[in-house]
Amino acid sequence: MEVKLHMPTNNLKPKVPSEGGPELEDIVEKAERALSNMEDDYEILVSEEVARISKFLQIAKKDPTKAADCVKEIHTVSHNIKGQAATFSYPLLTMAAKSLCHFIQENASAAERLDLIEVHVNTMRVIISQKIKGNGCEEDQGLITALEEAVGKVLAKD
Repeated sequence: MEVKLHMPTNNLKPKVPSEGGPELEDIVEKAERALSNMEDDYEILVSEEVARISKFLQIAKKDPTKAADCVKEIHTVSHNIKGQAATFSYPLLTMAAKSLCHFIQENASAAERLDLIEVHVNTMRVIISQKIKGNGCEEDQGLITALEEAVGKVLAKD
């Protein structure tokens, strides 16, 4: 039995200069400029995403038979917000979305606690509308702490 080895060609090597090329500082600066340019777009996008969550929440309130499916959609959108917000200097938004995701994942009857979902949505709206970037002030951090405590209490009862 004859064995043949096939070595695939390295298509990446010719694309990378062996000497020279952009400096790391230039690459980082370019990336930071690109992110900065995207920040305004992100604020619009995340506002739209929170509006989507609100629509699912309203549907769930009006029709309890659709609540479970709506809560799944809310989780999906919140998960996306959680992953993106810190990139655009919104760590409190990340924390609010993370708290909402945690609540939905750990609570099989989350569809019965739409009030707590609504509090999360309202908190996210405040963070976005007031453009609370970074860690915010003590009151801003208190909002997140209150959300996490409320989730903890509800989950402890289940």
